[in-house]
Order: sequence, then structure tokens, then C-alpha cells
Amino acid sequence: MKVEVTMMTDNLLTVPAREVASKFGYYTDEALLHPVGIQRHGTTRVVMISHKEYLRLLGRDRQVLLVKDLDDETLEAIRNAEPSGRSKALNHLMDDPPTR
Repeated sequence: MKVEVTMMTDNLLTVPAREVASKFGYYTDEALLHPVGIQRHGTTRVVMISHKEYLRLLGRDRQVLLVKDLDDETLEAIRNAEPSGRSKALNHLMDDPPTR
């Protein structure tokens, strides 16, 4: 049986799930180098990545909070926040252009 392993996008090696199951150690080592897309019925359903890459991506997540969920100290800090001098120096960029 011929197994088709392809490179999608830039670095995504795509492999049928059956192939990954039969050579799991090999593909976990590959995932340390670049993402490995695991296909089922010709569709990439999951991507195996290194733990280091997972932690990097996790660190990029943003947390969304509602104002009602903020404590009083945080709300007060936001109310009293002042822009830095460097930020104030950019205020002129918001000015309307002169009319002729």
C-alpha cells in the first residue's frame, strides 16, 4: 500500500491517521521540528505540534473580561491611568489636516 504524505501550506506535513498510528514515534519526533497534520478520510482534522510550540501559542491567547468582572482596585487603576509622555507626543497624529 502506498501512503501519501504531503506538505500543505508552508511547513504542515500531512499524514493519514493510519500512517501516524503505525509510526507514532517517528511522527512525534517530526512534530518537534514542524507541525504534522493528521488526516482522516483525506481531511486534516488535527495538527500535532511540539509542547514548546503549544506553550508559545498559549501565551499568545488573549483573555477577555467584562467590566462587571473587574475588581474595584483594577477599575480605579484604569480610571486614573495616564498616558506616558511618549504617547502624549503622538497626539498630533490625531489632529485633522489643515484645510486650504
